[in-house]
Amino acid sequence: MDKKIVMTPAVRDALLAEQAAIEQERIPAAQHGLAIISAEVDQEDRADEDLEEQLEVLLRRQEEIREALANGQVVAKPATNEIVGIGATVTVHDDGAHQTYEIVGTIGADPERGWITTASPLGAALLGRRKGETVTLSAPDGERSLTVVAID
Repeated sequence: MDKKIVMTPAVRDALLAEQAAIEQERIPAAQHGLAIISAEVDQEDRADEDLEEQLEVLLRRQEEIREALANGQVVAKPATNEIVGIGATVTVHDDGAHQTYEIVGTIGADPERGWITTASPLGAALLGRRKGETVTLSAPDGERSLTVVAID
């Protein structure tokens, strides 16, 4: 990978869990399924194409995870809550509501957990901000202004 990989301990742990699931469960299940199909169908019949494709995707993802873990730098939460940095949990006031996000580094976005990367427009805009500062983002429906209300 050409770009520097930075991640929080939570992202590293999520990658390790995903890697374990891929290696211990998902790849063996796909290989087992392929073996069963290969034993039961004609070689000219391509009933195993979907499983082969799934296996290829799993193997690519496995390699991506290995590379990220080998080359990535795990960074701890900032020592201070003064400035938004990688590992910080940030609450913003956005269009009448409060939203909370964790800045997780260059990889590891997970919207369901509220994890955003520094590569996302919001993550990039929040880095280096202080409580009370407002950031403006371009969104599909126009510009949005968000105010940092808390940094944890």
